[in-house]
Amino acid sequence: MTFSTAPAEARHTESDSSHFVQFYHSDVELMEDVGAFLQRALDAGGSAIAIATADHLASLTSWLDSADNASRRAQDAVLVDAHAALGGFMVDGWPDEARFMSTVGALVARTVRRGQPVHAFGEMVAILYAQGLGEAALRLEHLWNGLAGDHRFSLFCAYPDREFIGAEHTPLFRHICEAHQHVFLTRTLRDAGARDLHLRLALAQQRATSLEDEMRRRQSAELQRDAMLMNSPIASALLLGNRHTFQLTNPRYLAMVGRADLIGLPYLDAFPEEAGGATVTALQRVFADGVPIIHEEYRTNRPGDTDERVYTLHFEPLRASSGNVDGVILSAVEVTGYVRAREAVEKSRTEREALLADLRNANGAKDRFLAMLGHELRNPLAPISTALVLVRKQNGGKTDRQHEIIERQVAHLSRLVEDLLDVSRITRGAIELAREPVPIATVLARAVEATNPVLEQRSQTLSLDLADDGGIVCGDACRLTQVFGNLLNNAAKFTQTGGRIHVKAVTSATELVVSVADNGVGISRDLMPRMFSFFEQGETTIDRSNGGLGVGLALVKNFVELHGGTVVASSDGPGMGATFTVTLPLAPAPTTDCVEQPAMQHPVGNGARVLLVDDNKDGLMAMEAYLVEMGFHVATATDPATALEVAAAFSPAFAVLDIGLPGMDGYQLARALRAQHTVAPVRMFALTGYGLTDDRRRSNEAGFERHFVKPVTLAELVEALTGPSGGERRSV
Repeated sequence: MTFSTAPAEARHTESDSSHFVQFYHSDVELMEDVGAFLQRALDAGGSAIAIATADHLASLTSWLDSADNASRRAQDAVLVDAHAALGGFMVDGWPDEARFMSTVGALVARTVRRGQPVHAFGEMVAILYAQGLGEAALRLEHLWNGLAGDHRFSLFCAYPDREFIGAEHTPLFRHICEAHQHVFLTRTLRDAGARDLHLRLALAQQRATSLEDEMRRRQSAELQRDAMLMNSPIASALLLGNRHTFQLTNPRYLAMVGRADLIGLPYLDAFPEEAGGATVTALQRVFADGVPIIHEEYRTNRPGDTDERVYTLHFEPLRASSGNVDGVILSAVEVTGYVRAREAVEKSRTEREALLADLRNANGAKDRFLAMLGHELRNPLAPISTALVLVRKQNGGKTDRQHEIIERQVAHLSRLVEDLLDVSRITRGAIELAREPVPIATVLARAVEATNPVLEQRSQTLSLDLADDGGIVCGDACRLTQVFGNLLNNAAKFTQTGGRIHVKAVTSATELVVSVADNGVGISRDLMPRMFSFFEQGETTIDRSNGGLGVGLALVKNFVELHGGTVVASSDGPGMGATFTVTLPLAPAPTTDCVEQPAMQHPVGNGARVLLVDDNKDGLMAMEAYLVEMGFHVATATDPATALEVAAAFSPAFAVLDIGLPGMDGYQLARALRAQHTVAPVRMFALTGYGLTDDRRRSNEAGFERHFVKPVTLAELVEALTGPSGGERRSV
């Protein structure tokens, strides 16, 4: 191989019988040189072959037509379309030798038989190189050389020099040059003077040296990159080209995918099952757009693993020196532990929510159970209470010891039922206070009165220390009485027979402090933090002399806090007694929120017609007897069907209905009675063992004026039956 910078006229002899290549800047330059080359063969009586693109063939035809021997050109010049010629011997992007010889080789053989010089111009190699098939172009050059060994002809090959910009083209550029006997540079160098030529050559040499140095640096950088990828603590792979061919894979990547034969394989050839999947889509997008992509939670099963592994995939574009994307660097960070932890948290959260739902259901079931328990316990208590009132009334207000025992135990049972239902109301936030100005002396007197039977039974001494009236609070007299009644009952239970209990009330400018102290069994240090919890009890003896439900003190704490106060317990230890101190804010000046209610009167029935409906016959009979005693005209029924028949004939002014009736509940019966008595509407009252908020709401919606919970205070029932019709319905 020789390089030449001589002008065309000086190169006729050395080039007209050889295989040479020329690199050119412009098509005009190339066509002039090729035309002159072909014209020399024609002028010598030989033949010319041009295998070129359509545009270049048109230019050559014009150039040859302008020559003097146009008639010789028409006969001895063979012009062939280069793309058509390539189609005759290329197979899967590679020159097939047999086909090349049967097409291009046959054309040359026919031309050289005449024994005259043959000049051939071939542009097929340049077309292949422009298509990115550099190795195929070099192979075609060698096929031309093989053809030249069989036939004597001169071959002119040409490449545009713009195709070789970039250091990555240097190896193929060198091989192409080595495949030719002569290499002719561009016209710019050929036409330069000696001084300018030497300068250009010196500059070219300097550039070549710089490029070689740059190539060495890039090779070093690539080696460092490859070494870094190979030794990376995360799975990494390098994929080149638009088919994403594996160029490099580190051991962690191979372990991740369970393969060892990936190098040289396109991704889809290695993993055909992932066609259309997220990984292939990401590779295509990064290669096309040059933008990094992160794919979360790629899941795979390694050979031998029973559990799935999870990775986060990172796709980074790899750019060539030209700036174009040449490939993709794929790295995978294992996040199996994180994902498992997150899934465990999510599972735990789901289980927690399910548990909370179960707890809510259980709590609802507990409330329903307490409501039913209250109903079932109130049903027998109601007729007993009514019967005792009637006995006392018939005895002129006097009772014997046996009746007092019954009254005391009924009151105790009623209090236990109310305590249980108060627990349910408190946990649901359904406690409402009927606030009014209340002297603490009145509250304590009621509490002492309720506790006296227990104190007398245990021969205990109660002392009361009040300054004046003890102060006035704005609160619910019933709930406050319950507070101090529970504290006195608690003191009585845990104080020995013959013990002492002392109640003291002290007022300041803004608050009232009431203490209940005893000299009983005291409070242990372990029990003290749990004193005010529901169902918490101290140690009891086998006879349960200190028994109870363990809700009294919890109710005390909740009711006191609803009044804006506090309660604390103190004790010096077992056997040293205990003191419970309640602090309440004093009532401010009278306000609309705290107005004293008039004292309840006990009017007489005056013959008012009352229909009683209850499936508890004992309760029905006792209530009937009491209302008749109070002057009412009463009719009764134990089931809804009978009630409607009795009401049609009796025309009651009032109907007192149980809710839990057989066949038709009290709400439905109320609606039926209202439909039956449209001319003279019946005023209706609910009397039931159901006392939850939802029960009261339903009775209000059914048209009941009042909602009484068994056992009812008979005076309040009489007051409702003799009072005016209220626009606002109430519950008791």
